[in-house]
Amino acid sequence: MKKIFILIFSIIIIFLITANYLKGTKSYYYIFKVTDALFPEMISSTLRMISNNKINSKRIKNDYNKFFLPDTQYAKLNIIKIPLDFVKKLQVGYLNKFKLRSFYLDIYEDYLFVMPKNATFYYKSINSLINTDKNFNEIKSNINGVKALDLFIDGNSIYISYIKQVDKCKHLYLAKSKINLKELIFNNIFSINDECMNNIQAGRIQKIEKDNISYILLSTSADSINSKDQSDNKPQSDNSLYGKIISIDQINKKYKIYSKGHRNILGLLSVDNIVLATENGPYGGDEINLIKENENFGWDIASYGKKYSRSKGDYKEYEDEGEYKDHSEYGFTEPIFSFIPSIGISEIIKIENDFDKDWKNNFLIGTMNHKHILRIKLNKKYSKLDYYEEIYIGERIRDLKYDIKSSTIIMALEDTGSIGLLMNLNKKVK
Repeated sequence: MKKIFILIFSIIIIFLITANYLKGTKSYYYIFKVTDALFPEMISSTLRMISNNKINSKRIKNDYNKFFLPDTQYAKLNIIKIPLDFVKKLQVGYLNKFKLRSFYLDIYEDYLFVMPKNATFYYKSINSLINTDKNFNEIKSNINGVKALDLFIDGNSIYISYIKQVDKCKHLYLAKSKINLKELIFNNIFSINDECMNNIQAGRIQKIEKDNISYILLSTSADSINSKDQSDNKPQSDNSLYGKIISIDQINKKYKIYSKGHRNILGLLSVDNIVLATENGPYGGDEINLIKENENFGWDIASYGKKYSRSKGDYKEYEDEGEYKDHSEYGFTEPIFSFIPSIGISEIIKIENDFDKDWKNNFLIGTMNHKHILRIKLNKKYSKLDYYEEIYIGERIRDLKYDIKSSTIIMALEDTGSIGLLMNLNKKVK
């Protein structure tokens, strides 16, 4: 026991000396990613505190009027985390312990559907999930060897967006299947095969009705992180389908560009034909946008963020030169709100008015780097953010859903590969 204690103490001392030596460099940030993965939260948090006591003491003293679950500003919420054994790190295409467990959610009747990044499918009744039963049923499918981006259920149909690599090129697909709890047979209804991409993100799916025609909306991403100057002309080009929202006729499968000038939409919502999107900016400048047809949202010309640094020395986060332009000055649509610093914005959902008397006409937004849910209220024209409240969850939130029957907020937590359930402690579920 004494030898073990000496070994652990020695490791901690070596770590602290190394952290102090690397302070101010990019490696200083990554060394804590390692400790977060290797050690329990109490130990890793203590190491962070000791390594930079001056800064962390200021953070504690700057914690004015902050609440932690079950307390929020008004409501009291109970949180339950249910680990998913089938969301394996190797299954979703990641190679080691320091990466993430990503998966997507949607609701069909009384069931919660779960899709990890490798496009496998599982379901379970929401009622049994609330009672912490962890056993999910797997559904077979004809989709193999792909990387999934989103899952969307519309009536008795299920849609998925996914990436498939051919040689050195990545291509984006949208596929549809009738829901069958034994096997899903997907058919591709849309694809972008004539553009070679190094990196594909976004892929969020929603539905909109216009002139008695139903359209599927699909977000596509820019490819700017792979160029040295972080530029990408595809979002502004009508000859490219990337950096856009694409509308696809559900019946005849004809498609067109619905909006353009997007960087990376990771949240998409259509409610009463109002379309809202949450979009990752560069260094700063995550956005909430009201999406209207034929509008241009400015990427890669306009943003309230800055360019990431490519320097290999001291950890400098952004470039001082090559600033992005103003939206309205150059004729682009302004965001409803832009977050500085960035929060790693993800999915957006509408919360039902009966969840809590103080949460009426509210939306919820997930965040990844920030590890909070944001409760927001927009004005009646969806042109202004009236307020937002931060609710600390402590994990990256990739996806969000709301189950009306059980009045439960359901979260895809990708640090631990768990489903998170948020319920109002003051509300009696019928």
